[in-house]
Amino acid sequence: MILLVDFVDIISNESVIIGIEIIAAILFIIAFFYNQKVYQMTKKTTDIWLLLSCVAFIAFLISLSYVLGYYNESAFHSIAEYLKNIYSLAWIYIAYRFISLKGVG
Repeated sequence: MILLVDFVDIISNESVIIGIEIIAAILFIIAFFYNQKVYQMTKKTTDIWLLLSCVAFIAFLISLSYVLGYYNESAFHSIAEYLKNIYSLAWIYIAYRFISLKGVG
Protein backbone atom coordinates (compact mmCIF):
# COMPACT_ATOMS: atom_id res chain seq x y z
CA MET A 1 0.00 0.00 0.00
CA ILE A 2 2.86 2.37 0.73
CA LEU A 3 4.27 1.77 -2.77
CA LEU A 4 0.96 2.82 -4.33
CA VAL A 5 0.84 6.02 -2.28
CA ASP A 6 4.41 6.88 -3.30
CA PHE A 7 3.55 6.28 -6.94
CA VAL A 8 0.56 8.62 -6.69
CA ASP A 9 2.72 11.27 -5.03
CA ILE A 10 5.29 11.02 -7.80
CA ILE A 11 2.72 11.22 -10.58
CA SER A 12 0.87 14.12 -9.00
CA ASN A 13 4.07 16.13 -8.68
CA GLU A 14 3.71 19.36 -10.65
CA SER A 15 7.06 19.06 -12.43
CA VAL A 16 6.17 15.54 -13.65
CA ILE A 17 2.85 16.80 -15.02
CA ILE A 18 4.61 19.68 -16.79
CA GLY A 19 7.14 17.21 -18.22
CA ILE A 20 4.37 14.98 -19.55
CA GLU A 21 2.65 17.96 -21.17
CA ILE A 22 5.94 19.06 -22.76
CA ILE A 23 6.47 15.56 -24.17
CA ALA A 24 2.88 15.59 -25.48
CA ALA A 25 3.43 18.98 -27.12
CA ILE A 26 6.61 17.74 -28.81
CA LEU A 27 4.86 14.61 -30.08
CA PHE A 28 1.92 16.63 -31.40
CA ILE A 29 4.19 19.03 -33.30
CA ILE A 30 6.02 16.04 -34.81
CA ALA A 31 2.64 14.58 -35.80
CA PHE A 32 1.70 17.92 -37.35
CA PHE A 33 4.79 17.98 -39.57
CA TYR A 34 4.34 14.32 -40.50
CA ASN A 35 0.69 14.92 -41.45
CA GLN A 36 1.72 17.92 -43.53
CA LYS A 37 4.26 15.77 -45.37
CA VAL A 38 1.64 13.10 -46.09
CA TYR A 39 -0.84 15.78 -47.17
CA GLN A 40 1.67 17.14 -49.70
CA MET A 41 1.88 13.66 -51.24
CA THR A 42 -1.90 13.05 -51.33
CA LYS A 43 -3.40 16.51 -51.82
CA LYS A 44 -4.58 15.72 -55.34
CA THR A 45 -6.76 12.84 -54.08
CA THR A 46 -7.89 13.81 -50.56
CA ASP A 47 -7.66 16.59 -48.03
CA ILE A 48 -8.22 14.45 -44.94
CA TRP A 49 -4.52 14.72 -44.05
CA LEU A 50 -4.85 18.49 -43.98
CA LEU A 51 -7.68 18.16 -41.48
CA LEU A 52 -5.63 15.73 -39.40
CA SER A 53 -2.66 18.08 -39.42
CA CYS A 54 -4.91 20.90 -38.20
CA VAL A 55 -6.15 18.69 -35.37
CA ALA A 56 -2.57 17.75 -34.45
CA PHE A 57 -1.63 21.44 -34.38
CA ILE A 58 -4.60 22.27 -32.18
CA ALA A 59 -3.61 19.44 -29.82
CA PHE A 60 -0.08 20.92 -29.74
CA LEU A 61 -1.53 24.31 -28.80
CA ILE A 62 -3.65 22.71 -26.06
CA SER A 63 -0.62 20.99 -24.54
CA LEU A 64 1.41 24.17 -24.81
CA SER A 65 -1.38 26.12 -23.12
CA TYR A 66 -1.42 23.66 -20.24
CA VAL A 67 2.35 23.95 -19.84
CA LEU A 68 2.18 27.74 -19.85
CA GLY A 69 -0.88 27.56 -17.60
CA TYR A 70 1.31 26.53 -14.70
CA TYR A 71 2.92 29.96 -14.88
CA ASN A 72 -0.17 32.07 -15.65
CA GLU A 73 -3.12 29.88 -14.76
CA SER A 74 -6.13 32.00 -15.60
CA ALA A 75 -5.18 33.11 -19.10
CA PHE A 76 -3.76 29.92 -20.56
CA HIS A 77 -6.27 27.52 -19.05
CA SER A 78 -9.14 29.50 -20.53
CA ILE A 79 -7.36 29.47 -23.91
CA ALA A 80 -6.94 25.71 -23.58
CA GLU A 81 -10.66 25.30 -22.90
CA TYR A 82 -11.56 27.20 -26.08
CA LEU A 83 -9.02 25.15 -28.04
CA LYS A 84 -10.51 21.92 -26.68
CA ASN A 85 -13.91 22.98 -28.03
CA ILE A 86 -12.39 23.67 -31.46
CA TYR A 87 -10.55 20.33 -31.25
CA SER A 88 -13.81 18.51 -30.56
CA LEU A 89 -15.60 20.24 -33.43
CA ALA A 90 -12.75 19.38 -35.78
CA TRP A 91 -12.96 15.70 -34.82
CA ILE A 92 -16.73 15.75 -35.36
CA TYR A 93 -16.14 17.12 -38.86
CA ILE A 94 -13.44 14.50 -39.55
CA ALA A 95 -15.81 11.75 -38.40
CA TYR A 96 -18.50 13.15 -40.69
CA ARG A 97 -16.03 13.11 -43.60
CA PHE A 98 -15.15 9.47 -42.91
CA ILE A 99 -18.82 8.51 -42.69
CA SER A 100 -19.55 10.29 -45.97
CA LEU A 101 -16.59 8.48 -47.62
CA LYS A 102 -18.13 5.12 -46.69
CA GLY A 103 -20.73 5.45 -49.41
CA VAL A 104 -18.11 6.29 -52.05
CA GLY A 105 -16.23 2.95 -51.96
